Amino acid sequence: MYDLLTQVLLWLLIGYVAWFVLKQFIPEKVYTFLGFALLVALIVLAFFQPDQNVVSEAWSILSLPFRPLGFALLLLVSVFPFKEMTQWRILQDRIFWAIIILLLASAPATAYWFHEQAETEVIALTRSAPPINAPRPIVLLGQDTTRPRISPRLEIELTERGDRLRQAARLYQEQPGSSVIVAADRRNDIEGPADRREETSDIRALLASFGVPPERVIEAGRSSTVHESATNVKKILSEQFPADTSEVILVTSALEMRRAASTFTQEFESLNNGNGLQIIPRATGFVSIQGDDTADRRFRLPKDLIPSEHALYLTSLAIQEQFLSVYYFLRGWLSSVV
Repeated sequence: MYDLLTQVLLWLLIGYVAWFVLKQFIPEKVYTFLGFALLVALIVLAFFQPDQNVVSEAWSILSLPFRPLGFALLLLVSVFPFKEMTQWRILQDRIFWAIIILLLASAPATAYWFHEQAETEVIALTRSAPPINAPRPIVLLGQDTTRPRISPRLEIELTERGDRLRQAARLYQEQPGSSVIVAADRRNDIEGPADRREETSDIRALLASFGVPPERVIEAGRSSTVHESATNVKKILSEQFPADTSEVILVTSALEMRRAASTFTQEFESLNNGNGLQIIPRATGFVSIQGDDTADRRFRLPKDLIPSEHALYLTSLAIQEQFLSVYYFLRGWLSSVV
């Protein structure tokens, strides 16, 4: 009951925020019935069918106000209609807040603070999970972890997320006989043969070079999101693994680990004879944690207050993850246990 009430309140809040933003930045004459209906339809489709290509592209534009850079740009663009000096105060305010948002979002201190909150939760999840003392299925969320071998590249390369592959390979070496279930999607932005567009094929090849036998790698099908990955992995577990499988190792970034673990827990409720599966998190890509798992990154003055492009990128990722968590909660995809 509490979750349902929270979801309803969040829906009302999202509707109010959307109405307020549209009212502030879109001229009233644009509000024709057809245009407004189209906008609402895009928002609804983006919520319920986010993986459709057209909807995904449209949502990447509609979601601009929910990102630091996009919101700042929207504030700056909105000053152009003001031509009279009597409106100069409004113009100044919008420029001022756009600058403040960019300064805060691009400060390394802000980026590290956001990531520290998520990474501290991941450490707590890892500590509460049971130890790995026998082979367990290893689920690797491998979307966007590799770059294909396309000229001038001479080999398959790892992206910033590529440390997940090394983590999965290390876990396999510690527990030989495990199976690595790879969840990734086709690369839609690459032309050429179909095999070149399949990221799972590249992940399999790299895992083999890291010591994981190709026959121990299982492809989970098209999985572009965490929820799709959970759904596809559930099907594999129910078809190819014993019914009493009780634990699964999950490998993904520290930033999205809590949402991923909660999604997998919710999706796996019916497995293990209805008892569900225990998710053992093994996160990578820590930003704020340095040294042992209790040593936060040391704050440095003035370097951590000087804006940088990388810090803006990290802050944007963290804020996007917060919105994704709200979205997953509204869809009922998150478990109340994790």
